[in-house]
Amino acid sequence: MSNNIIDRLDFIRDLLEDAGDMIVVTGIGTPGSNTRNVADRGLNFYISGAMGCASGVGLGMALARPDRKVTVITGDAELMMNVGTLASIAVARPRNLSIVVIDNERFGATGSQISHTAHGVDIAGIAKASGFPLAETVREQADVTRVRARIHANEGPYLCVAKVGANRRVAPGGGSRIRDGVMTKFDFQRALEASDAGQA
Repeated sequence: MSNNIIDRLDFIRDLLEDAGDMIVVTGIGTPGSNTRNVADRGLNFYISGAMGCASGVGLGMALARPDRKVTVITGDAELMMNVGTLASIAVARPRNLSIVVIDNERFGATGSQISHTAHGVDIAGIAKASGFPLAETVREQADVTRVRARIHANEGPYLCVAKVGANRRVAPGGGSRIRDGVMTKFDFQRALEASDAGQA
């Protein structure tokens, strides 16, 4: 197992500091709660109770809204639950879709058991082999500036694996957006409609 030094909260906060009208889809567990804690906004779509679905939902949103950048923030274990979605994304080639994998090498939601990536599974390598034009692994907090620029360049699909520490630090306070799936859907829909109206 690697000695990962990126702090997940700082990385997500910096990643989304200029999100603007970007759609953000979060996977279940800590990546979703971390995003809620440090960068809560109406255009975040928080998935709950559906492990493995984040990248597929992101693909659907990117295809439905080619006028919007779509970024998926998910965990290594969540993505590995449905890793074949990377092949579908590579075939569809949505330029506006980016996937950021917060990789702590653990199944964080169920007791921090060791996950696939701790045993050498290379998610960025899988994405490259599937046909992603750009996939990379980053290990330094300073890399977030480059990752953010690549997301905003809109030349995807793009995948970044951020190797974070295994700690479960949460931000004090943070977002209070309702976690219920139905309410999340309507909350997101209202925010997207309001954002569209503002662009008109």
